[in-house]
Amino acid sequence: MDEKLTVLNTVEMISQLMGELESKAFEMEGFSDVTMNQMHYLDTIAHLEKPTFGELAEDLGVTRPSVSVIVKKLIDAGYLTKSQSQHDRRVYFLQLTKKGKRFNELHNEVHRILAARITENLSKSEIKALSGLLEKIT
Repeated sequence: MDEKLTVLNTVEMISQLMGELESKAFEMEGFSDVTMNQMHYLDTIAHLEKPTFGELAEDLGVTRPSVSVIVKKLIDAGYLTKSQSQHDRRVYFLQLTKKGKRFNELHNEVHRILAARITENLSKSEIKALSGLLEKIT
């Protein structure tokens, strides 16, 4: 079989497995209302640690109005809060709520489970080789 086709099929299978793991985990915890786009926002906000709307827009490569729409939905759903800057009243910081932090922890746990599944039948040298290849890709 063509190696590129093998890679394509493998990526599709990993993507499907990731989706299934996340769907099950999120449904069990009551997070089935979060879209893929919103998940990306929550993950980015967690990594940026209290970003402003502008910082989030810049990191995601989207406009501030786009950020405002998604952030409002996430605030209304209880995943985020916004707090006004004491130094510049025009600036607001975004922060995960308890619910948002729990969602992000679960999202990260799914990644760990997937990584464990991928490596469970590999030798140490195969894991090292896979790690090197994935670093090269990314």
